[in-house]
Amino acid sequence: MSIRYETNVELSALADRILAANRVAITTHVKPDGDAIGSTVALARAIEYLGKEAMVWYLGPVMDVFKSIIAPTQAHVVAEAVQPPDDIDLIIITDTGARSQLKGLGDWLDRHRDKVCIVDHHIQGDASLSDCRLIRTGTCAASEIVADLIEELGVPMDPSIAEPLYLGIATDTGWFRFSNTTPSTFRHAATLVEAGADHATLFRKIEQTDPPSRLRLLARALSSLAIVANGRAAVITLRKSDYDAAGATPDESHGFSDLPLSVESIEVACVIAETNGGHVKLSLRSKPGPNAVDVNQVARQFGGGGHARASGAKIDVSIDEARPKVVAALEKV
Repeated sequence: MSIRYETNVELSALADRILAANRVAITTHVKPDGDAIGSTVALARAIEYLGKEAMVWYLGPVMDVFKSIIAPTQAHVVAEAVQPPDDIDLIIITDTGARSQLKGLGDWLDRHRDKVCIVDHHIQGDASLSDCRLIRTGTCAASEIVADLIEELGVPMDPSIAEPLYLGIATDTGWFRFSNTTPSTFRHAATLVEAGADHATLFRKIEQTDPPSRLRLLARALSSLAIVANGRAAVITLRKSDYDAAGATPDESHGFSDLPLSVESIEVACVIAETNGGHVKLSLRSKPGPNAVDVNQVARQFGGGGHARASGAKIDVSIDEARPKVVAALEKV
């Protein structure tokens, strides 16, 4: 019988485990986004406030826009020659519970399974990773859960902790545009701004520092746009040649899957992108509403997952093989 991926610890129980530990390692999913960065950095700083050692281990690459937010927190990027230490009292994984998103740390996590705790807001994950799981699928971001955990620990909210938490909440809600934004989200955001998070500077730092190459890549992405499923779905295709021609990196296509949703008739959008590793990456988004498409169900058909309105997957086929399969899946839903 498989273990269900759901909460099995209270906030207070996880806080007690942190208070009992002296050396804590914190990690998150590969290619960390704003929520992964915000939740790990804020938690590390709160643990350090308690007089304990906290270290963050990232499965890279880490985008340059996040590096000034991470510093000066002790953070490392996992590589074959650089692995987390074994003399750890507690390991906390934030913003994921999926083994597939923790490749490179699997053996280490399995060796220390009794020390692993998960803090997540996704509906899917591998419960076998840990017997200590704090999962709140109704929250907008892992950073929102971490904010409550920090309060439970009795750590005062200062700007150094409030800023990364605001980053996580704001980016995972599309700066409070997405349907996962709740009254609780706004209450947390208000508390963080009151504590010193500079929301305007954060927005500029994250959203208004793109290089010209991203605009060139966007032009190529939009030129590939195809509207399918009787006008209700849109597909963007990005090939390695597009990145090369634009002088852009794969990171620079972030957010492209949201753009077609500005068209009234389009309910769901997907970016199909070639990666340097030879995989095809899918990024799926959908609009909220009574007839909303659950893109998590679409992503699961390709071995991925995520949220109902935002999901993704990686496929080990060529982009020319992947595209008709994705189009067929979108037309079906």
